[in-house]
Amino acid sequence: MKKGKKIALIVSMVLVLVVAAVLNVTLLTTKNNDGKDGDVTQTSFFQTSRLDRQTTRNYEIAELNQILAMEGDEYKEARQNALVKKQKIVDAMETELLLETLLKAQGYNDVLVTVNANSDNVSVIVDKSDLKREDTVRIYNVISTQAAISHEYVRILSV
Repeated sequence: MKKGKKIALIVSMVLVLVVAAVLNVTLLTTKNNDGKDGDVTQTSFFQTSRLDRQTTRNYEIAELNQILAMEGDEYKEARQNALVKKQKIVDAMETELLLETLLKAQGYNDVLVTVNANSDNVSVIVDKSDLKREDTVRIYNVISTQAAISHEYVRILSV
């Protein structure tokens, strides 16, 4: 690719990023003016957390893909370990999506579930100011049934 095309591509990507940022700020400001300040804060928290989680996972998977792309017998064990780790990350992502979907179907406005790929630890953040005993039991039941994770490894928080 010629230098001029590269510059044009970079400039257009920066322009798209700026437009997205302006739209984001505009939409958040519009929602704030509607008198729903708490909703915007919580929604932003859940959106930001999901984006951070996805960005981290994308980075980890890219690093593992680089290891998997290494050629030579001396890297055989490293490739095998990277493949196992990548599969754990993918499994954790699938479990998070399943649990978030099921918990939202239980009537919660928004839910963020984080499954640790290296252990059985699960964190659940629920968009509800006061969780009652019935809520925690319902959440524990969904997680233990769908993910086969004991309640000792589950941490539930509310915002």
